[in-house]
Amino acid sequence: MRKISLFLLLLLGVFAAEAQVDLEGLNGKKALKKATRLLSAYNLDQANSGDKLNDAKTLIDFATKQDDIKSDPKLWTAMGEVYNALVGFDQSQALLDPNYTPKNANAGMVAFQAYKKVLELAPGDKSTLKSLVTTIGSITNAGLASYEKQDYAAAFGAFRSVLDIHDLLKENDAVSPFDVDAELDNQYYITGLAAMNSGQRETARSYFSKLYEKEYDKPAVYDAMYMLTVDDDVDEAEKILNSARERYPDDTGLLFAEINHYLRQERIDELEDKLVKAIEVEPSNPSLYSTMGNIYDRKYQTAFKEKDMAAADENFAKAIDYYEQATEVKPDYSDAIYSIGALYYNKAAFYTEEMNALAEDYSKAGTEKYNKKKEQVESMFAQALPYLKRVESIDPGDRNTLIALKEIYARQNDFDLSGIFKERLEKVEAGETIEESYFKE
Repeated sequence: MRKISLFLLLLLGVFAAEAQVDLEGLNGKKALKKATRLLSAYNLDQANSGDKLNDAKTLIDFATKQDDIKSDPKLWTAMGEVYNALVGFDQSQALLDPNYTPKNANAGMVAFQAYKKVLELAPGDKSTLKSLVTTIGSITNAGLASYEKQDYAAAFGAFRSVLDIHDLLKENDAVSPFDVDAELDNQYYITGLAAMNSGQRETARSYFSKLYEKEYDKPAVYDAMYMLTVDDDVDEAEKILNSARERYPDDTGLLFAEINHYLRQERIDELEDKLVKAIEVEPSNPSLYSTMGNIYDRKYQTAFKEKDMAAADENFAKAIDYYEQATEVKPDYSDAIYSIGALYYNKAAFYTEEMNALAEDYSKAGTEKYNKKKEQVESMFAQALPYLKRVESIDPGDRNTLIALKEIYARQNDFDLSGIFKERLEKVEAGETIEESYFKE
């Protein structure tokens, strides 16, 4: 099977208008001559000659397939001019009509390939080198449009081509817009972002590494380098992160990257200080309070298992407080609401273990201890219930909530309600969706 060239693929992707000209009997030279005349006519009256530009495109595309002219640099120069004009046409239409959809999205890329062909046939051609500078703008605009549409692969292709043009200009000792370091660095930056967002991690790293080594003054570069490194080398990633935090202590993006880093490594004590700072920076972010609640939740569980009840009670109260603060910021924040219910529920489970250990002691003292522990279990379940009901009203298909409700109602001897949530749980586990809440607010 023959391989289709990148150039032909680009041609196929560009707006293909129906031919308004008769191609029969034309050879390449005649088609080029007619295309050149039509392009000149379009340039004289661009507002009313869009059809002439489309005809010029049809003719020039035809000419590129004709053997009598394939090796003539004038053909490829004309092609570059026509396709750059198509870019300009789209831009002018977009200014007139905000809802206009560009019909020649890849035209700049085709123009680049055409001018590249010229330089193969006529090395160092000064006019072509100047035209390539114009083409940089065409391709950049297309890349930015793709990026805004979140078509990151297309954006990356455009931004990388712009850098290829820069390299081609420098190979020919020509002036490039990226001769200014700041402009070239910015191009590396947006190209790296597009590569990273399109999932091309190693490629993205090659661009961000250039900037990292130059100590480029943009926090997002260090954030990107951290993310592109952490899966392969945690120590190196942390080194990058620490350096960035030192340089940009007030950058929230790096602060949250640091928080997530410590979370992944479960470095709870260090994380606590970071979260205090983060809450100062973003007091209206409910996830920060919830994460802090989670830290104290873990500390509570550890202390409880170690029988350090003073520390357990203190951390339990702090966990509740931070979860409550999260719900004050966002009243329907189900993660925090569930976490409060789960705290009480899990404490009831701890007490249940202790209660069961007392079940074999039938002495008066043993029975009293058993009954007291049973009261504690029931109290914790009762305190968990309102929060779990609230979560169910927000997210009726949450599996963990359904399990907890089923168990609590069974312990309260409300087997009808327990059965209802058992049925709902079975539906969820079978892949069904529970649309309607039982506890409608």
